[in-house]
Amino acid sequence: AMEKECTVLNHGDTIVPSADTCYLLTFDDSRWETTFPIDASNAEAIVFFAQHLPTEFEEDTHYLKLVSSGEDIEPVHQEMGHDEGGEEVKVVKPWGKAIGAAVLINLVTLSGIVFSIPLISKALKKADPVFVYAGFASFAAGAILSCAFFLLLFESTHLIATGWEEETDQIWRWGTMILAGLILPVLVEALVGIAKPPVESEESKANTKTKDVEVAEAAADKSFEDDDVSPFAKKNFSEQARIIFAICFGDFMHNLCDGFFVGAGFAGCSDSVAWGIAIGTILHEFPQELSDFLILTGPQVGLSTMAALAVNFATGLSVILGAVIVLANDVASSTTGLLLAFGGGIYLQIGCVECMPKMVNPALSPKRKLICMFFFIVGAILIGLVLLDHEHCIPEGDDSHAGHGH
Repeated sequence: AMEKECTVLNHGDTIVPSADTCYLLTFDDSRWETTFPIDASNAEAIVFFAQHLPTEFEEDTHYLKLVSSGEDIEPVHQEMGHDEGGEEVKVVKPWGKAIGAAVLINLVTLSGIVFSIPLISKALKKADPVFVYAGFASFAAGAILSCAFFLLLFESTHLIATGWEEETDQIWRWGTMILAGLILPVLVEALVGIAKPPVESEESKANTKTKDVEVAEAAADKSFEDDDVSPFAKKNFSEQARIIFAICFGDFMHNLCDGFFVGAGFAGCSDSVAWGIAIGTILHEFPQELSDFLILTGPQVGLSTMAALAVNFATGLSVILGAVIVLANDVASSTTGLLLAFGGGIYLQIGCVECMPKMVNPALSPKRKLICMFFFIVGAILIGLVLLDHEHCIPEGDDSHAGHGH
């Protein structure tokens, strides 16, 4: 039958199997579900040939069902395609796209070089550092939170459902991974604090109460310009070492997780979703790397421009490592979903705990807070545009149809 021309069937057309007949099933892009009734009354066996495993066609219903009762029908046998020599065709992993996206993300670590441009450097010295950080953080919050809600958390539910049949099993794993992602940055900070506790000078201890009062009084009317109350005051050597270590370790782990999420996105999702995750990562990395650069080259640490760029670039290489780890292993779709949920939790923590509080800093005037809100909206819209060409993550290769029986 495969040597002759196949009969084209559209939505609602009935498949009547016979020994010398083949049908070409065409899916209606304008419909949320395309169905083909099958008259199997005179057929002992039916074979379906598809470009991918039929679980790709599932949304919330199993791809093959008994009409009379709605019972799911499972295939007696299924296998991957073979080439003309009879050898099994291997699934091609998106190494180029994933590594390319990871490299682009890592290049963002060099963004601090823009501050070496004379015009920008001069303007930055005159600007209020609190407002500068708040603007960067607001933009990052909008980008990273929209990436979490629009992409990571929602797509993870589809993929996790391929691994477990019961809804309860899916929900507790999904929620646990999100909570684990939320708590990880706190754990990292605590471990860093234990490994290298802060050293407070006697002068700092004596002036702590005075500084707190002065900062509270000055916050509503002016920027932090006095070294006695500035949070950017010069640190001693041990404090500088702690700051550099915290930035390096935190960035390494953060970028490693970003690599996991990007690799998982390209391995188990459509290109639009995967690139959306990559763009979201770039947008939140950009202000973060600029902030790290400002800290490393500022009065607190005092690194040179080249040294700060080298530190940021070296720690950023872990994003490539993370993508390689995910692609080098045969990660199940359900595992990919768990990773995406975990990444969504981390993004929620960074966006809500690290970035958004800077939008409501007491040192900002109401007008500046509104400007920060505008930056937040711009960041959110840039990620939201991905939804214009949105497709779900597709669990290729899984023969499970979990999650479709409720």
